[in-house]
Amino acid sequence: MGTLRIVAGELRGRRIEVPPGSRVRPTPDRVREALFDILGHDLSGMRVLDACAGTGALGLEALSRGAVSVTFIEVDRHVLSQLRSNAEKLRVESRCRFVGGRAEVLIAAGAVGGPFDLVLSDPPYAEPLGGPILDALLAAPGTLVSRARVVVERESRFPAASASGDSLPLVRTARYGRTCLDFYVYGRN
Repeated sequence: MGTLRIVAGELRGRRIEVPPGSRVRPTPDRVREALFDILGHDLSGMRVLDACAGTGALGLEALSRGAVSVTFIEVDRHVLSQLRSNAEKLRVESRCRFVGGRAEVLIAAGAVGGPFDLVLSDPPYAEPLGGPILDALLAAPGTLVSRARVVVERESRFPAASASGDSLPLVRTARYGRTCLDFYVYGRN
């Protein structure tokens, strides 16, 4: 079983386990570090949604940097079980909620709670879920606070996703090798 390290914050240097043989593609350390450099290091008080959570590295990094809570959505039950185990080992499980299923379906149905200040979405590169997740966030009233930030990770050979309408516009894209991070702000017209 491989491991990833938490890059910064109260859990800095701690390791999380990656399930062997899974289809999980963890966000590399340097991309996570760059992501949180852009978002700001202090996420104190933020409520975070980690859609397509996989290892949970993004959400756990947010907790390490002060987020008050993270809701993790993961479709693979074995990966979700490992994520829960990682949260327990880090002693942050009381600040976590774990939801199994397809992110875009659960979000649109209003089954993930909220409102969220920050949404981190790292869908499988082979599945174009960025747009459906953005649309789901808009379809479920009360899911996002005003000016919530949404980050979608994608492979650079694919275009950035866009939401229907203009209430969740793309405001920035950052590229790191084959990985792109697209930043959206809710309610910014």
